[in-house]
Amino acid sequence: MEKSNKSDSELITAFNDGDMGAFREIYRKYSPVMQSFAAKFTDLATAEDLVQDVFMQVWVGRETSPINESLPSYLFRAVRNRCINHLEHLKVKAGYEAQELIELQIREAEYFQSPEQLLIRQEQLDMVHSEIEKLPGKRRKAFKMAYFEDMKAADIAKELGLSVRTVETHIYKSLKSLRNIFS
Repeated sequence: MEKSNKSDSELITAFNDGDMGAFREIYRKYSPVMQSFAAKFTDLATAEDLVQDVFMQVWVGRETSPINESLPSYLFRAVRNRCINHLEHLKVKAGYEAQELIELQIREAEYFQSPEQLLIRQEQLDMVHSEIEKLPGKRRKAFKMAYFEDMKAADIAKELGLSVRTVETHIYKSLKSLRNIFS
């Protein structure tokens, strides 16, 4: 590539007039310096992305916001502002993620049952199973098939050789009996 002898003021004038060659030259001349500057605030890959974004924004906005000052000053300020915006975004994102993590931990802590609560619950379940086992034969079978095997009354009736109404009565009486015991 041919090195240009244009001064910064000549490059700015050509750039402001939409000269893509002037833009390329400005980019080649200043992007490495701007990337080094941005890398002071973030990692190198992000710095490269931020500087590219700045140059794209400068090119796209040249008609509405032409460069009217020292090129290095303009670019340093633009890169610095882009870095600050990026860091502010990371701060907000980290805050949001930290907040979400804390909320998740709170929900987990609220859900968690202490060993004592788990033991009490297991004792209650054992009592329920014990009382179910004390139910009369066909009533116990109908109840277990309905609640432990998730069978419908018609299917239970077929399997036990009973009418559907009898099966429903067995289940109802089983529930009533268990409610009376535990209330």
